Amino acid sequence: MRVSVFRGAVRLALVAFVTLGGATWLSAQRVDEIVAKHIQARGGYEKLKAVNTIKMTRTVATPFTSVQLIVYKKRPNLLRFEQTPKGQTTSTARGINAEAAWDTAAGGKIMTRPEKVASEGREIDADFDGLLVDWKDKGHSVTLEGTEEYAGSQAYKLKVTTKGGSVRHLFIDTKSFMEIGMTGTSLLPQMDPRTKAFRTQQSSFVYSDFRDVNGVKFPFSIDEDRIGGPITQSFATYTEKIEVNVPMEDALFARPSGK
Repeated sequence: MRVSVFRGAVRLALVAFVTLGGATWLSAQRVDEIVAKHIQARGGYEKLKAVNTIKMTRTVATPFTSVQLIVYKKRPNLLRFEQTPKGQTTSTARGINAEAAWDTAAGGKIMTRPEKVASEGREIDADFDGLLVDWKDKGHSVTLEGTEEYAGSQAYKLKVTTKGGSVRHLFIDTKSFMEIGMTGTSLLPQMDPRTKAFRTQQSSFVYSDFRDVNGVKFPFSIDEDRIGGPITQSFATYTEKIEVNVPMEDALFARPSGK
């Protein structure tokens, strides 16, 4: 009797192991399929890799004002923002490169972000191709958390955990396979005096109005809601122009010296 019970328990354990293992394998296979279709929907791997620099001219509107924003990106992870408030002619810049992430503070003083914050910026904001392209080579993990409605469309919900430990949820439209949204919590350079930890900001993004630029699709409209942290505000970003393979020197992304 004891032998029979033992064999039954072993059999159930094996069934559970195979079932769970099979489910994990199927989920991983599904992730690979979704990512492959997403990359193809954007234009294909070769077209993406043929782009080495990007310059985006945008207007960011809030309920109170608007800002002209120019974004420069260069492989592998160089990023620079230049923003000019409405009615002004002087822009302020911030950037990310392999050595540092920096901001322009009041009075033109250049502030270097703490390395932990800078590292997250390199992995996410400065990622040239997007989190899903070559995600395994980057050391990220991607899991499928099912489907749900996002911004009025059915979407696959993918959880991306970067090599550095940051988490973002990406929403891939089940029909077009374009990335229509992202949610996550970002580190801010300021410290919370109570917890002695970096402050954070929760944000959600909606991407739409996809247009073809040199064979690669980009979202020309981005809606952002900052729903947690020190700022609760909505932003609507309209893209006037996207240019690719524009000549850019690495010095453009360097931290300004002497400030």
